[in-house]
Amino acid sequence: MQTFYTTGTFQALSRSSDMTGAHILYMFNEQDKYVENAFSYISEGLDNGDNIIIAEDKTFYRTIVKQLERIGYSHHAIQSIVYLSNEEFYLNKDRFSAEKGLTQLQEVIHDQLLSKRRTRTWGNVPSDVSSLSEIRRYESETDKFIKGKNLISVCCYNALTTPAFFQNDLMKVHDYLMFDDQLEKSPFYNQKSASFPTSERKRLDKLEKENQLLKEKNDKLLIDSARQKELEKYLKLDKLNAEKANHAKNLFLSQMSHDLRTPLNTIQGFAQIILMNEKESDLRNKVNKIFYASEQLLKLIEEVLDFSLIDSGKITINKEKIQVKHHLEKTVNTVLELNNTDIEVKLTNVNKDLYIEVDPLRFSQIITNLLNNAIKYNKPNGKVTIFCEHDKQQKQVKITIEDTGLGIDQQELNLIFEPFYRCKSNANNWKGTGLGLAIVSQLTERMNGTYGATTEKDKGSTFWVSFQTTNRLNHRVENETEVKSRLNLAYPTNVLYIEDNSENIDVIKSMFNLIKNTNVSCISTGEEGLIKAFEHPPDVILLDLTLPDIDGIELLKKLKSNPITNKIPVIVISADAMKSTIKQALEAGCSAYITKPIDFIEFRIVFEKTIRYLGYHQSERKY
Repeated sequence: MQTFYTTGTFQALSRSSDMTGAHILYMFNEQDKYVENAFSYISEGLDNGDNIIIAEDKTFYRTIVKQLERIGYSHHAIQSIVYLSNEEFYLNKDRFSAEKGLTQLQEVIHDQLLSKRRTRTWGNVPSDVSSLSEIRRYESETDKFIKGKNLISVCCYNALTTPAFFQNDLMKVHDYLMFDDQLEKSPFYNQKSASFPTSERKRLDKLEKENQLLKEKNDKLLIDSARQKELEKYLKLDKLNAEKANHAKNLFLSQMSHDLRTPLNTIQGFAQIILMNEKESDLRNKVNKIFYASEQLLKLIEEVLDFSLIDSGKITINKEKIQVKHHLEKTVNTVLELNNTDIEVKLTNVNKDLYIEVDPLRFSQIITNLLNNAIKYNKPNGKVTIFCEHDKQQKQVKITIEDTGLGIDQQELNLIFEPFYRCKSNANNWKGTGLGLAIVSQLTERMNGTYGATTEKDKGSTFWVSFQTTNRLNHRVENETEVKSRLNLAYPTNVLYIEDNSENIDVIKSMFNLIKNTNVSCISTGEEGLIKAFEHPPDVILLDLTLPDIDGIELLKKLKSNPITNKIPVIVISADAMKSTIKQALEAGCSAYITKPIDFIEFRIVFEKTIRYLGYHQSERKY
């Protein structure tokens, strides 16, 4: 097989002895190479004095003309080129027409062939897959027409859009095959193929239809793919916006929690200190009410935060064994303290030997929400009854709260556990945010429990939750009296408290007044606290994270990276109750993390454990 390469391609071709009536099929891939080869073919023809005919679009023609002008071809030489629009040359009503193309070719070639000069044609054939048989017919007739004539014809097709089977078919009616980088004899050329018999036409018609179906499927896939990419783009944008909104929400909740917990720390701190004093029983009674009110406010704050966490699936459940009767009595008493009501609440049939494994705080939330609803939506002078049923076979404890209130329509019963749902029948009387029952349902499920409700219109409703029973507690619950009996430490302990809020400082000082053998130094800035810790290392450091001059986490890292202070335990006391902040502080090296408002018993236990961990005796003190 004879092969000609790009350098001097057309010179080699024009010098070939068998170039009379050459029919060249050019399957191009790269547009730049296509233009480069066309310019080479046309300029070589001009150099040889050949007639030039171009059937292409106007942009291509202008590009060739500019290149010819740039390298110095005369205006007369350029004007000798015959230019025809390829669409006008090949198409009839936007469809490829073999008859029109042949007529145009014969007419334009007729005058050129009368001269004794060689004629070169360059035509870019619009390859419409629905007109393959017409194109095949045109090429077959063209091959017969140019044979024996002083003519070289280059028929160009885009290899990326021309079906492979049709490329093979075109090779049968072109005696030369050209690519972007080489020119060779066509491997399948057969002059008999130029006749294009009926059997070939039928075969190609069938292939056309099959190819058209494939094209339609491919177009659909491309459209579906484009839609999918567009959908993914919007989903990605929605995800980004959701993440930004969630981040903003978390910042807001964190700041709100911090701002509310700080004054609550003062209320609860001093209330607990007064309660530790057994004198002035009337004052203790009033302070009790203040303390319970602040406790309820704290729980409401945590409920808002919890719902945000529940909604995002990030809530943490800390299960432990609890005595059902003890927690129910405590919760009922707290609710009644906070509700000035004429509703009678009765706790009955609760065995003291019933124990379940739940998160105590979450369990109290569930019972509080159900009890509050039973009181709020009851009738005047109504009743609320709380009782338990122990299913020994299923090992379940079912806690039921029954009221004598308005009741709920049966068709709405399955909707009342949805967030923010309002019963249509009681819309005017409905109170609250609509989160209470939604939190009940989600918290119960998270603790592997079940829940439900029954109702009778104008007679009342019954709500219940059920949890699996467990063995009795294997440890003793510390009470206030037991803690008070152990308030004195066996040896003096120096404490450095780094905090800028004066009320929080007063709360801690008052708490340490109840813990003997402690000496507390308070510093209001991070830098001063750092210097104090270096110059006079304490036994324990209490650290607030919100300081006026330095971030508390950064200060904690500095304390833990310095050999003078890296062994000193640091207890963080902060109003920031976000899980991410607590995790960050623990990873930075704090020994414990206590959230404001401070629970004195919890604080006392944590502080004592910290001192015990140090293992110092008075004779072994280093500072």
